[in-house]
This record gives sequence, structure tokens and C-alpha cells, in this order.
Amino acid sequence: MSSQEISIDIEEILGDQKPQYIPIDKCVTGAAQARQSGTLVEKDSKLVSQIRKAGGLLQPIIVKDLHDGTFEIIVGQRRTGAFHILKEEDSKFEKIRAYVIERDLSEDEIRVISFIENFGRDDMERSDYINVIEYFYTKFGMNKSMTAKALGIRPSDVTTYLTHARLSDKVKECIKNKDFTIDVAIKALKGLGDDESSVDDDMLIETAKELAKVKPATRKKAVKKMVAEGISAREAVKVSVSSTEIRLEVTDDQLERIEKYQDNHGYGDKEEAAVEAMDAELLRALK
Repeated sequence: MSSQEISIDIEEILGDQKPQYIPIDKCVTGAAQARQSGTLVEKDSKLVSQIRKAGGLLQPIIVKDLHDGTFEIIVGQRRTGAFHILKEEDSKFEKIRAYVIERDLSEDEIRVISFIENFGRDDMERSDYINVIEYFYTKFGMNKSMTAKALGIRPSDVTTYLTHARLSDKVKECIKNKDFTIDVAIKALKGLGDDESSVDDDMLIETAKELAKVKPATRKKAVKKMVAEGISAREAVKVSVSSTEIRLEVTDDQLERIEKYQDNHGYGDKEEAAVEAMDAELLRALK
């Protein structure tokens, strides 16, 4: 697989063009689009109501001219779906405002643009995020940093989505029910050997529930003890809770540096990242 980095400059791709109106019946969804599920728009949906009230789109969709009379939707599938509903009420919705890309786009560029546009939205299915992340993770030779850079997300986000994809339905149900978070499940996996395919579901769930009872800093120490000493989460937690809790106030600049440390090292929790950074600095000072 190629390990060449992907760089997207949407300003360069769109140029200085102005939006134009194109027939919605000529808009099609391509296979490289990040959003492949959750695209159905109902008549009574909030999106339809908002567009009806505004009388159109505040933000144009982005399409690629296929030069055969049709346009591939890069960004704006659900908005296009809403127009299909609204055109039955008013003919002005038969055309939609869009930026039209004339130059060729690779499948990778299409995936990245549509992913960036949709990432973090509640209405995009987790499975779609995972599919795109796994595509680039494989393309970049299982390199999380390059995958994160290509998609404009954190390495910890890559870890979270990839791990979630490999968890069993039983464990995912616990996460859905808020018995513990995906971050805690990842810690539990690490303590049990870091291989979700070989870890018993009940053991993983029991371990995650134990780790969820304590603060992130204590959880981190407990996982280290599990790995180093081969003990259970309950035993590791008992030993780790003897730590003294210290409350610290940080400046905006310090918080920004903690967040950068969090991103660079793939921590899902700021408190955990802060403790790890402090540990690293203390160790350096003692050498």
C-alpha cells in the first residue's frame, strides 16, 4: 500500500468560483463518499424544516462535475435529500446551490473532504467514520499518525474508532448504556493484553467496570500494574488508590500545552495526559 501523504487545500480546489444552481435530479452519490449510511431524510426532519424556513441553503453543497450531465455529491448528501422532499412543495427547490469542482479528484481526496466535513456530527453513523479511518489506516501501513494527519483528527481518535470497530456487540452495548466509556474499554484491553480478539468479553467488561470506578490518573497506574504484575483490575486498583490527590489550576497556555501533549501521545483524557506529562518531567529532574 502507498504511504504517500495526502494534502487537501479546499481553497485551491474550489478556486474563486461563486456557487451556482444545479438540478438536484442530476446529483448522485459516489462510492468514495464518507457518509454511506444515515442519509435518509424524513419529511418531518429538522433539516427539512430549517431549509424550508430559510427558503434555501445558507451553506452551498460541494459537487464534482462528472461531465456527463451529472454531479457527484462530495459534501451535502442530506441537504440534497431535503431538497428532493421540498421540491414537491415548491419548484424553486428543484435546483440547489452548489460549488462545482471541475478538476479531477482522486478517491482519496473525496474521502478526506467528505470525512472532514462530517466528522463530529451526531447525524453521521459511527460505521461510516470507521470505514474511512480503516481505509487510510490500511493504506498507510497501519500508521495511526499518518492516518490522523490525512483526516485532520487526533491519533487518539484513530485508536478510539478502530478499537470500537473490533469490540463485540456485548461490549459495545455496555458502552452504549454508559457502564463505561470507550476510553476505559481501551485501558481495560491494554491491561488484559491489548488484543480484543483474544480477550474474553465478560473479563473485558468486568475489568472496564472496575477501572471506571477510579479517576484517570489512578486508572493509568492500575493498568500499568496489571501489565507488569499480571494481577486483576480489582487488585491493581486497590494498590493504585493510595496516591495523594493534588488539585492544580493551570493557565490557558499550560492547558494548550497539555492538549498538545495529549494529541502527540494519543491520550483520550486531559487529566491522564497531564499526569503523564508531570511524571515524565519529574523523572527527567531526578536523573
